[in-house]
Parts: sequence; structure tokens; C-alpha cells
Amino acid sequence: MACSYTPVTCVGTCGDAFYFRDKEVAAEADVDEDSFGISERCLCCWVKSIDNKVLLLNDEQEFQVRNLTSEQLNQPDCKFIVQLYREREEAGRGGRPAMLYCENDKGKNVVACCDRKIYSENMDPLPEDIEETRHKALFYMTKLTATNMYQFESSVFPSEFLGFAPDGDDPSLNKLVLLKKDEVDESCQVVVSMI
Repeated sequence: MACSYTPVTCVGTCGDAFYFRDKEVAAEADVDEDSFGISERCLCCWVKSIDNKVLLLNDEQEFQVRNLTSEQLNQPDCKFIVQLYREREEAGRGGRPAMLYCENDKGKNVVACCDRKIYSENMDPLPEDIEETRHKALFYMTKLTATNMYQFESSVFPSEFLGFAPDGDDPSLNKLVLLKKDEVDESCQVVVSMI
């Protein structure tokens, strides 16, 4: 019996499964160093704070975090997509490059972006390739524990993370913010619940 082998690289684990990549196929599929390419993989989810408040896109196209009923959870303005991106392994910071967005009432992608503040921006379609090493809408998504909690580190502002803070206008609401590493605590733990 003839045996042959294909060189592979372990790219990660998920649950009780190991994932491998064929080195020859990977060499052809890799993106340029210091660049990102859109992945076929994305996650449809609810994004929640540790105290179970839900991220949503309000009528003014601003991100808000508030308590919702089960019926309200079925509304499209609180269903988010985490679009994953590929990068060269050598360039990685430990997390998976990703964009966080929601479709507005016109079916257009509204993406979470940062420029010291978190703001929404229409981005339709999402970029297929990002040539820069940093992008206003690209975050490094890192799983924190065996649960569904993550941190999203800004690619533009290293050591700063998506988080939640009380909205000064309405103390019953929270807003999506960018927090520095020395401020990182439970307010930077994002719960991603698959739909």
C-alpha cells in the first residue's frame, strides 16, 4: 500500500475539533503581509454587555445598549454580523480580525468604526481587501473563556477595546465606547450570542 502525506498547519481549535490548513493551498490563499482579506466566515449574533443589555442600531443610526424583551430581540436592528477577515499569521496580534455591523432599515451595512469614539458608518459593500495594517472598522476579536465572551481590540488604537459605558443623556442606557487597557474590566467583555 502506497502512502502519501500532505503537509498541514494547525490553525486552531473550536470546541472538541482541531482545524488544519493544507500548506500548499494556504500559500496560494495567503494575503499580503500587513493586509487583510475578507473571509467567507461570519457570525450572525446578538451582542450583549455582561449585564445582559443588548447592542442595537437606533433610528438615528447610532449604537445603543439597552434591556430588550424576547420579542424585541427578533427585530433586525439588534441582529449583528461579525465578519471575519484573514491575515498573515506573522502579523497577528492574537485575535481574529473582524468587523461588526448591522443592516439598517434600507438593507445597507452600518459598521462600528472608531476614531477615539465609536461611531456608525454606512459601508456597503464591506471591503474585500484592506491593504493597510490598521482600519477604522477592523478589530481583533479574542475569546476570553470557554463561554461566549470576547474582547474586540481596535486595529487603529492598540490596547483599546470596544466596551460599554453609561450614556450621559439617559442613565438607563449604555453606549458603545472605546476603552483604554488600564480601563479594561467587565465593561470590555462582550457577549456574542449566536442567533
